Formats: sequence, structure tokens, C-alpha cells
Amino acid sequence: MINPTSAAGLDHPQTGLRRAVTDAERETYERDGAAILKGILPLEWVDYVRDAVDRLLERSDPSSQNYADEGQPRFFAQAFPWLLDDGFRAWSIYGPLKEVAAQVMTGVKTLNFFYDQIFVKEPGATKPTPWHQDFPYLPITGEQILRIWVPLDPVSADGGAVRYLKGSHRWGVVYHPTGFKAIAEITDAYKESPFSEQPDFEAEYDRYDWFVGEAEPGDALLHHPLTVHGSRGNTTSRFRRAVANIYTGDQVTWNPHPANMFHNASLTGHVAMPDLPPGGPIDCDLFPRVWPDVAG
Repeated sequence: MINPTSAAGLDHPQTGLRRAVTDAERETYERDGAAILKGILPLEWVDYVRDAVDRLLERSDPSSQNYADEGQPRFFAQAFPWLLDDGFRAWSIYGPLKEVAAQVMTGVKTLNFFYDQIFVKEPGATKPTPWHQDFPYLPITGEQILRIWVPLDPVSADGGAVRYLKGSHRWGVVYHPTGFKAIAEITDAYKESPFSEQPDFEAEYDRYDWFVGEAEPGDALLHHPLTVHGSRGNTTSRFRRAVANIYTGDQVTWNPHPANMFHNASLTGHVAMPDLPPGGPIDCDLFPRVWPDVAG
């Protein structure tokens, strides 16, 4: 059993947000499906999470992924790091992101922490992140779903900044999940997807209006689960370390469709999909309720 209250007393920063989310930032997010919150996160927390990323990067747990081609600098990823390192547990359950989520998704009565991921593109890691939406991977449905992507290094356009297709969250379409590496272990997991085939956004990139999420430590990037996004490779001499968290509101329900992320064993094989009734709430040990505040 995973009990969020068991993390109480972890040695973690006690600082909250440096400022509130503004009306203009919420309006940008609602209009474009993505927005940047400049200088909102305390740097004490950023340093704390960067150390946690480095621990798992060094550890390279068997459940982690490397999406780079053989012999190339790593494009490292780790799903559910909060189950592997107490630093991520503290960050996700007691840290400042839940306050961001509560201020962006106004009107929610409660928030659940759904899951987290690490994304690291080493210097010279030229493997792109393919264009995709988050929603088709998730075994949940509803409007109250928010992903928050936090850079732990300065991120430039040539360093792998995430690019968001403005307004695509309002198109009324869900696209087939995309495998981040063209191997059967990954692509076969999504064969039964009930969703639409995705256009070739790369080939038609210049037709669209993109927000390029260049950012600094202390910033937070928001995006809607239906917003099309991806990133180019990191051609700089710097690391691009980031962690992304998803929080959900009380109206989100369980929807274990046949191509959700728990069918991709390379991504989530270390985590059992909870046995929840379809159409019901997601409250469980794996998706703990975190707001209003959990004592920590």
C-alpha cells in the first residue's frame, strides 16, 4: 500500500510558490492549450528535484527508457519516479505544483496526483520527441487534467525546448498514440487504439502556429492533454533535464481504453494498473489525493 501520509517528515524544502498564477496566464493557457509561468517556482525546490533526477539518471533503473538510437547520447526517460525516489514523492505530493494546478484549474474541489515522468536529453542527443497528445495514453477522461513541465536547466530552441501547437486542444480530435521509439515492444502496445490517425505535423510544420517553450529554472510550462506537442533534439553542450507531473480534478474518471499507457510494458511494466471501475473516480494509492493539502 502506498500511503501519501507516510512521506510526512521527508527532508524537503518548505517554500511555496514565489507568486500566484495570473489571469493573463490562465487566459493564455485556455486559448492556446499551453502557457509559460515565468519565475513561479522556488529555486530551492528546483535544486532539490535536479538532485533527484541526477540520482535516477545515474541509477538507470531497469524500468527507465532510452529513446536515443544505439551509440548516441541518451534521451532518458523514467515514468513514476515518485515510486523509486523519495525526492520525487516529496515534490509531487508536498511540493508547489499542486498549488499551480489548483490556481490554473479554478473550480476544482480536490486534486489527485496522477503521475510523473523524467525527461533528460543529454548534450548532443539529437533524437526528437515525436509530435503527440498526452490524452490518448491516459486511462482517464475529463476536462480537469493538467500537465506541468518543469525545466531544471536553461532550455533553448536548439536545446530541445518543447513546441506546442497553439489551439490544437480545441480541435475536437484525439490522435492515435505515438511510440517514442520504433520498436515492436513500444509500437505494438498502441495497435488497438480507438483514436484517429495523426497528420504529419513535421512535414507541415510551417503551416501551424507554435509556441516554443524556451524556459529557465524556476519557470513552469503548462499544457492541456489534447495539445499537440513535441521537441527537437538537444544540439547544445548542456543537459536538458526536466520533470513533468499530471494533476487531475474531482470530475476526472477512470477510462482504461485498450491502448492506454499501462499496456506499454517498457514504460509502466514496473507499475500495476489499478483495478478501478470504469466511469468512477480515480482515488487510490497510485493516484493519491493531494489537495486540499496533505500534511507534510
